[in-house]
Amino acid sequence: MPSRDADRDHLGLPTTTYLPRIPRSKRRQFRLTPSGRKILLYLTGLILLGLLLQQSFVREWKSTTLSWSVLSSSTAEECQPVTSPQDSDQWTLERLQQMINGTRGYYTRDYSLWLGWNNMRYIIEAGVLQAALLNRTLIIPSFVYARQCEVGLEVCAAFLEMVNRGDAMNWDEWRWLPMEKQMGWKIPIGLMIEMKHLRQTHAVITMEEYLRLHSLPTDLEQGNGQWIDSAYRVESRPIPNSWWDPPGVIRVDQQRPPFVLDEADPMSVQAFQAREDVKAIIEDMMERQPQRNALQHTVLDWEPVRHTLRSMDLDVSDDSNIELFLRAAAFEVVHTYQGSLTSEFIKSVAMPIKQVARMSDVHGAIDDFGSWNDTVVHMQGEVHDNRKPGFLRFTSVPNLEYFTRTVLNDIRSLPDLAALAVRVDERMRERTGGRLWRAAHVRRGDFIRMGWSDASLARHMDLVKSKLSLAPEIWQEIRSREAADTLGELDAHVNPEDDIPRIDDPFYIATEERNPQALDYMRSQGGVLIMDLLKPEDRQIVGWPLLISDILALAEQHIMGRSAYFYGNSMSSVTGGVLNLRAINGWDSRTTAPE
Repeated sequence: MPSRDADRDHLGLPTTTYLPRIPRSKRRQFRLTPSGRKILLYLTGLILLGLLLQQSFVREWKSTTLSWSVLSSSTAEECQPVTSPQDSDQWTLERLQQMINGTRGYYTRDYSLWLGWNNMRYIIEAGVLQAALLNRTLIIPSFVYARQCEVGLEVCAAFLEMVNRGDAMNWDEWRWLPMEKQMGWKIPIGLMIEMKHLRQTHAVITMEEYLRLHSLPTDLEQGNGQWIDSAYRVESRPIPNSWWDPPGVIRVDQQRPPFVLDEADPMSVQAFQAREDVKAIIEDMMERQPQRNALQHTVLDWEPVRHTLRSMDLDVSDDSNIELFLRAAAFEVVHTYQGSLTSEFIKSVAMPIKQVARMSDVHGAIDDFGSWNDTVVHMQGEVHDNRKPGFLRFTSVPNLEYFTRTVLNDIRSLPDLAALAVRVDERMRERTGGRLWRAAHVRRGDFIRMGWSDASLARHMDLVKSKLSLAPEIWQEIRSREAADTLGELDAHVNPEDDIPRIDDPFYIATEERNPQALDYMRSQGGVLIMDLLKPEDRQIVGWPLLISDILALAEQHIMGRSAYFYGNSMSSVTGGVLNLRAINGWDSRTTAPE
């Protein structure tokens, strides 16, 4: 596979060459909140905090069977604040400027901070790609919002700044909810992404860092994630939303030169002679294919095209010849990733695929925007709905592989979450007698309102169990074959030797459901929940961030990424996050069953 050095040398994808590292700034002392009084109250009221935690856990997680181990004053130390990676790994302004100087300027966009973390994750992933294509430094938000606390509001507010989300984002979406449901917490981006690791290969700064670099107050950062020139005292050059991929435009990394006849190459001559016949057949296929999404993009999947061309009297014995015939007929082969059913909600890079598009529809980001010399280039509006991962397709396989590695290896959560997943993996194996185990994401709440999950929990659990019951047969098939269906460039285990799951084994459930009766029903059906497995010493691995539901949910994605078989809803970006983690861990693609 191409090395990172090869990626840098690839013409289509300029990347930053970093200058020698300079010493990091001294670590700043971590502060719980801007208020010293809050710190004093917290330290002197430790026993009271323990009692609050105890009452909250009993209230929220009450169960007639297994329950979360209750925090007490003796275990409250496990939730002591830890030094934020955003502080301990903070770069000096001089070092940031050196990184920026190696690029053409800044790339920013309007970030949809009202969305959950998984949506923000794939928006940032796409931003990292687009900034690299344009050889620019990406500006990302300094924070995201957590929407739920696993204990009392006042407890999470002792660790993170609590805000009214409607006020913070100037949006009335949540005004009808009870006041406690309107509240949220500002999570530093360094708690969600390991910035030090990301900056080893990508030029990325936070909005707070951008403001400090330009001697501007850091409180100018917009609470809704939108870029506003007047607020940031700069004139950016916008990429209007309508320029990115309107109907009839398929956005790619870079356009390729058109087909040129090589009369010395017999295959080129044959492709040129057959171009009209091939064009007529492929156009007919496109006309007969229904539109797949609201973007009205016309693309064909590779397999039907390959089957059609092989049925013609053409020398198309391999894919390279098929591509030659298609390009001679004015079609382009584009590379992207498999969605789920007819949706593009999961945004996973675990399954690369090829498609065919009209060459006239293909427009390159580098071609259209790469020559701009403006200091700040601003992508306006939302461009994630109905889009593939990265919000574009690729004509370059090395660029596709570059983005795959960016998502799987470079933009990663803090190591503590992965370490916690290892511990939970061990506890699940204890439940299954040492056998491999299964996991499911049981999404309730808003998915019921949108009709994406069954309102009946009984029917929903029947569906989950029916999907998970396929695991033993799938694993028997995997064990009987030598070749594993994994992402080949990743160095990971692919076929553990442990005993395969049994249909009657307990299985792990990740869910945002908090109704005690509903949780008990899940347990009665064989489900095991996170609060059934975590022990006080486990919480010490991550610390107080586990009190934040959004971070707990991210930890659960890592846990499901270690399961031997996984079922998730295809309409959920959580499923996409789990699929990516499973690709990192080397699981065979057949061990995943998105609905």
